[in-house]
Amino acid sequence: MLKRVNSYKTIIIKNEEKLEHVYVMEQHIGRTLYAWESVHHINEIKTDNHIDNLFLCSREEHDKAHGMRTVSMYKLYPNWIGKTCSKCHKKFYGSPNSIKNRKRCSVSCKPIKVDKTCYSCGNIYTVPIQQVQNWEYCSRLCKRKANNDASKYRP
Repeated sequence: MLKRVNSYKTIIIKNEEKLEHVYVMEQHIGRTLYAWESVHHINEIKTDNHIDNLFLCSREEHDKAHGMRTVSMYKLYPNWIGKTCSKCHKKFYGSPNSIKNRKRCSVSCKPIKVDKTCYSCGNIYTVPIQQVQNWEYCSRLCKRKANNDASKYRP
């Protein structure tokens, strides 16, 4: 008996309902899937359950398949476009809608710290990106020094 759940085909095996693509992969590898494993439809057509269209991966890799998509792991589709990461300069791919506003290949390439120049002494120091607006001086000493200098000129 064939049925559909969330557009996926399901089948009944030994009175148990299973997703067809999961069953096809389990038959192919000769065991049931582990809890951390997932089956990805390479062409993203949920009803195309041929083994050559299925890719066994971790859930994390599966999430990347629907977000980051790298050529080494997933097949490149005609409508996918490639971009170069502004930080690591690696090429990453995706559908035009999923990639149009992205500048970096992954969250790990997002800058975490930024270099700033101290207003008081001119030294370059590193600041967490979330606190860039709050930092003007490299140390408390420089901040105190700058505040003392400023107070000398107040009327």
